[in-house]
Amino acid sequence: MNIAILTDYPVVSFACGPSLATQALKRYMENRGHTVTIVGPRPGKNDPPATPGSLFLNSLTFRAHPGVQMPFAWPPSAFDNTQKFDIIHSHANSLLMHWAPMMREMHGIPCLSTNTIYLPGFAQHLLPNKLYEVEAIRNAWSKLAPAVEASFAKTYNSGDGLIVQCQALADYWKDFGLDVPLHTIPRPIDVAIFDQPLGPDPFKPEFPKGGRVIVVCRHAREKDIDKVIQVFASHVLPRLPNASLTLVGDGQEHKALVKQTERLGIAHRCDFPGEKAHRDLRHYYGHADVFAYASLTETYGQVISEALWCGVPVVAIDDKMGVAFQVKDGHDGILVASGAGAHDRLGDALYHMLANADERAAFGQRAAIRARERVAPDVVYAQYEAAYASAQAHIAAHPPQRFDRRSPRDWVRMVNRHLLPWWGLQGALVALSSLRGAKDDYQVPTGFRLDALPDSPALPGAAQP
Repeated sequence: MNIAILTDYPVVSFACGPSLATQALKRYMENRGHTVTIVGPRPGKNDPPATPGSLFLNSLTFRAHPGVQMPFAWPPSAFDNTQKFDIIHSHANSLLMHWAPMMREMHGIPCLSTNTIYLPGFAQHLLPNKLYEVEAIRNAWSKLAPAVEASFAKTYNSGDGLIVQCQALADYWKDFGLDVPLHTIPRPIDVAIFDQPLGPDPFKPEFPKGGRVIVVCRHAREKDIDKVIQVFASHVLPRLPNASLTLVGDGQEHKALVKQTERLGIAHRCDFPGEKAHRDLRHYYGHADVFAYASLTETYGQVISEALWCGVPVVAIDDKMGVAFQVKDGHDGILVASGAGAHDRLGDALYHMLANADERAAFGQRAAIRARERVAPDVVYAQYEAAYASAQAHIAAHPPQRFDRRSPRDWVRMVNRHLLPWWGLQGALVALSSLRGAKDDYQVPTGFRLDALPDSPALPGAAQP
């Protein structure tokens, strides 16, 4: 098939799950015999070069989220079908998602979307810090989430299917009235990276094996990294003085997190190695003992999958969403109940896992085995191909009302259904993000690249070109 992948991250300028997943999807689908074109916002001036042949829409910088450009429905040539796509797979969580059903109506191309943001849990984190500190604004903003979700559901229903990455999100969209085919498919592991031989130990020499807690994620409010630091200081370090906490990543909250460890007097047992190339994470996971997580906003959480694949047990708060979908409590990790006392329970679980080496090793072995059953690329991408076939069957059974560029009535329909919500909400978000002060900005590390990655290995049963 000739596949268009619609994405908010057409290039990888920093390590985030959606950007890395998009590039892995492209490489593996090409490995399976398909042709893939990346469609997304025009990259920023400091971003790395895009894949030749990519299709770009003009965009504006979205300062509320690092590395994100907000695309708009321009230029008109971006809506031609000169590439003759067979399927459009939207990985976008911005209003760029409207490009797919517009192409469906203009050219009869089947399309389906992947949803990776749970807005009720994430909406407040779009606010600049100054506004976030005002409770009335925070509460009012959160109440807008259902209206935005309803708009998203309407857009998804104008396509031919929706892919989600955990069962709770599937249930959520069913409750929102989704009536197109729904597919629950986990995000695959990029074995070109995570099956590399284990390299040199990247941890500080004074952080001995057996007591290493690791967190890998973007340093942002919604990740609740400050909670992990707090429970490490109050529940782990007093009982295990040789324990250590390594926090890989960068982001708007990075400086505040460093200051927190200094204020708590635990900076000597914490390390902030910064943003790391994706291929280097293999060695951090492989030499770690326990992966800790407190985020409650994950619709999947690729770092959880990566840790489990590398045989690292996970201790996390039961979010009833993406993290809980991946971790089997008591088998390859520990999930503690959310709510009152959750952080005390998280600290006690971390201590227990570190203090029991044999149990920890058994958890790690089971984690690696179960991950290979769930998220090996050949398993996951076969599910994607089945979802594509489902979308093609759906459009055959539910053909779109075709758009005629010569018809004023069709233009009114297209503007009301797609262009107004796209330009209106997207423009409002860009304007809101411009309120973010310079001190809130996160400068994307320009040195991060996906170069020097080995080619994706051939997959069993791969389709021939």
